[in-house]
Amino acid sequence: MKTKGWIAAAAAACVVAVGGGGTAYAMQNEITVYHYGTPSTVRTYSTTVEDLLKAQGIEVHKNDLVIPDLGTTVDDGTEIQVIQRRPATVTVDGTAEEVLTTGTTVQDALDELDLDLEGAAITPDVSTELAADGTDVEVTTSKTITIKGQRGQDTFTVNAATVGEAMKKVLGDYQDADKALLNGKEIDKSSAIEDGATYQIVRTRQKERTETEEVAFTTETKKSDSLFTGETKVETKGVKGEKTTTLRDTLVDGKVTETETLSEKVTKEPVTEVVLEGTKEKPKNREETRSNGSSKNRDGESSRGADRESPKRSTSSTDQSGSGVGATQTCKASHYGQGDGTHGGPTASGERFNKHAMTAAHKSLPLGTRIRVTNNNTGQSVVVRINDRGPYVGGRCLDLSYGAFSAIGNPGSGVMTVSWQRVG
Repeated sequence: MKTKGWIAAAAAACVVAVGGGGTAYAMQNEITVYHYGTPSTVRTYSTTVEDLLKAQGIEVHKNDLVIPDLGTTVDDGTEIQVIQRRPATVTVDGTAEEVLTTGTTVQDALDELDLDLEGAAITPDVSTELAADGTDVEVTTSKTITIKGQRGQDTFTVNAATVGEAMKKVLGDYQDADKALLNGKEIDKSSAIEDGATYQIVRTRQKERTETEEVAFTTETKKSDSLFTGETKVETKGVKGEKTTTLRDTLVDGKVTETETLSEKVTKEPVTEVVLEGTKEKPKNREETRSNGSSKNRDGESSRGADRESPKRSTSSTDQSGSGVGATQTCKASHYGQGDGTHGGPTASGERFNKHAMTAAHKSLPLGTRIRVTNNNTGQSVVVRINDRGPYVGGRCLDLSYGAFSAIGNPGSGVMTVSWQRVG
């Protein structure tokens, strides 16, 4: 409660004549002192307010209000008030102002300022008792701002001193990584909020996900004297493994801008396929054996000097059935195996390269993957199995075996445009 202003002081002088003579005796003044609201009456010969208060042992603190002031001469009947005033630092939207009030609450301190605080956020509560040595009061006035982002825009009335505080109040999924732009430029979120401004919010999020892919099995060939030369038998069937990759996507306003690989783990080891290759010599057919050491085939043609690399009628070792899975990609494809010395040599999968088999080389597809390759000019297609790595020439993504290339195009062209898709 505020104490009223000045109290008028009355002055009175009293002179008493003794024995009819002209001698005058000074009388003591009767003074009423109100110290922090408690009254007391004193008689004194003191001449000033300050002298009287000191004589009464009343300490005047620097924030006290004394009425009349300390230098005023006191007379009989004078009333002196020593009123306690409490200091407060009132900060309004970041601007601080020192206040002295004769009141006792935060509301009394605010009343000392000529401000329109309707709708403002005030801390501490206005009913809070002011401390004798000072109280800090924070006032955040109400402002109207527009927020726009990936989900549209809306206008809000907020009690916030900074842009960051306003974002926390109006954005349900606010995160520290979110950015604020004003007039197209990023601003510090600790900046003071501007009434009527439009702020663009850029949301940055991170999400983790896992991908599972097949791990191709390798093929191991063993010699077997229980099989005739040229015969093969699968001793252990190969089984594909599985690998799980954990990824973290960074999304800006819902769009992936960066993907980071966090971990890779083979969750299922592939089983190596073991193939037995015969070494036992086949018995000769007497009817087809000639004294000159040459042999003839069933058509009576000599096989001596025949091209050992001539294609067989069934050149494909790859199942041609199956439906396409996933996206279709387009690129340039070349071929190898014809006259380049690679026929019969090793491949990345460990098997021998057969230029007549329906196989291909790719730089990253898992070994053993089947894909359907289509000549974009003719529409002809073939299913090939990835068993090698390459090509390493710019602009090409597939290196087909000579046989696979010939199945859908003219190998004389060297390169053709193809579309390919995984086969399930």
